[in-house]
Amino acid sequence: MGQAKRKREQGGRISHCRSCTYCCVLPAIGPLDKPMYRACSHLKDRGCGIFGQPERPAACLAYRCAYLEARETDSPEKNKIPHPLEAGAYFHRDPVENAIVLFVDPARPEIWKMSIIPDLLRPHIESGTVLVIIDRGRQLLVKSASILDEILKRDFVAFANTEGRPLDHSAFAEEWKEPS
Repeated sequence: MGQAKRKREQGGRISHCRSCTYCCVLPAIGPLDKPMYRACSHLKDRGCGIFGQPERPAACLAYRCAYLEARETDSPEKNKIPHPLEAGAYFHRDPVENAIVLFVDPARPEIWKMSIIPDLLRPHIESGTVLVIIDRGRQLLVKSASILDEILKRDFVAFANTEGRPLDHSAFAEEWKEPS
């Protein structure tokens, strides 16, 4: 019997997140005064320490990355979207802005490019959805498949750094420590 099934039978909470905490580290979370690239102060034992508690903000309660959303809604994409830890990135759809936001793991910035994520995002870009890539303090708007193709070939962050361009999100320099 698998671990998830055993947990479910014992009445435990099943989380498709496993040990992923990207959404608790990479983005800013306004209601918690958490800047980008800093781990949320409520992270405990590789999970949310206030999960299910009244003090957990609505922004956290409502948030679902595409991976989690696909599993919770039994979407046809549920077996296509890779787990964020396997892909080195996670993304979510922002229906208000007609955008998809992709957060890249700063410690493994090239892995998502080799995953199925680009193939999953391409039809959305081709139909007019803007892709916002946030990678190592840089933000790039992708409005066409040809731009996506260029990003997949190059490290746009390294290029911007060699040109001396300032970071789009200065919190990266303040909060992120390169792995040793």
